[in-house]
Amino acid sequence: MAKKNSQTLPKEVTQKLAENWQRCRQENLPALFYAYDEKESQGERIVTFRLDRDKLQELYDDVTDQGSLQFIVHLGMTDESIPEQIPDIPPFVLLLQASEKKTDFQENCFLLNWAPNGRFTTYEESDPTSGENAIPAASAYLFVMSWMETAEEDLAMPFTAGSHVLGKRVKNYRFSNAESISIYKDIKATLKSDLPRLDIHMGNGLAVYDHPFSFRPVIEVRNAVNVDENGSLVEPTTNGRSATGLVNGYGDSFYDFGAPEPPPQPEG
Repeated sequence: MAKKNSQTLPKEVTQKLAENWQRCRQENLPALFYAYDEKESQGERIVTFRLDRDKLQELYDDVTDQGSLQFIVHLGMTDESIPEQIPDIPPFVLLLQASEKKTDFQENCFLLNWAPNGRFTTYEESDPTSGENAIPAASAYLFVMSWMETAEEDLAMPFTAGSHVLGKRVKNYRFSNAESISIYKDIKATLKSDLPRLDIHMGNGLAVYDHPFSFRPVIEVRNAVNVDENGSLVEPTTNGRSATGLVNGYGDSFYDFGAPEPPPQPEG
């Protein structure tokens, strides 16, 4: 159940979005990943989803136990039927949950909005800093560019298992406690900045035994790492930040090590 006066979704709504996603026929999936950009007067492939400032602040404020915190990215579909024309709002959706116990799955999830003019579709610079426990920024770009370059007829493939859970469709991605704490710290930093932002980008990587789906949701937290006017780190690198050395003055962090479900998360 969603909290009173909260911007989170009721659990039954999240469950319905997840069910719609799982019920969609495989051959219809590519149609879910396009929306009409009124500013550009054209249809385009979705790449970036964004959590607005108010939702991001609520997500941050609601965390009470970092020791058990795990961020979960849920996949969903808003409509039970495939639109005949490219819609203004994509039927495919991403939701973000700050889970703190094993029994709260799909509770208090935040719905992200499609951002038609994000970093990857407006040719922003491609060498931001990446924070503690984050992936190299260059890797994030490879995953997202791979998604953007995937042929339309192949867009269903990244979400379908190619190994020991053959034929299963991915439901959600769960980030480890260590990564989630780093993301949480980065959210604190971005909320103090002039432009607080958390984006989730569509990515495509490699399917392996422990990661049988090639789809990868790439979390980006903007203004997460302190840099000076020359783009140099203000904080020392001994605390694990900016292990990549990629600094351009933005100070953004990227994360993509979410474990897909299925298969179920290992015990312990």
